[in-house]
This record gives sequence, structure tokens and C-alpha cells, in this order.
Amino acid sequence: MECAYLSNDKNYTIFKYGPYTIRFKAPYSLERYTSIKEWDHGYLVVMAKYRHNKESEEGIY
Repeated sequence: MECAYLSNDKNYTIFKYGPYTIRFKAPYSLERYTSIKEWDHGYLVVMAKYRHNKESEEGIY
């Protein structure tokens, strides 16, 4: 089974799959990704924790 990895480092999101690594600018208030809900036609639907909210909220990247 192949796995993809989603993480964040400072102001960037890092997506890794096999030999590929994609980095893109993340929201300034992103603290961490808490779960990945689905892959939706080229977009990742995730739950993420942001500084301005105590609870995780849904985001699309």
C-alpha cells in the first residue's frame, strides 16, 4: 500500500507521495493538520487546527 504524507513547516504545507514533494504556501494561522477526510478531484479535504479557533475545522487544499 502506498502512502501520501501531508505536513506543515512554518508557513508552508508539504505534500509527499512517492518520489514527489510539493510545497505550497499555507495560511499564516495554520498550526497543524489533524486529519485527511478525502481526495476530491485533485483537492485534499482536511481537518486543520488554526490559531484563531480551539477546534479543528475543515479546509480544502
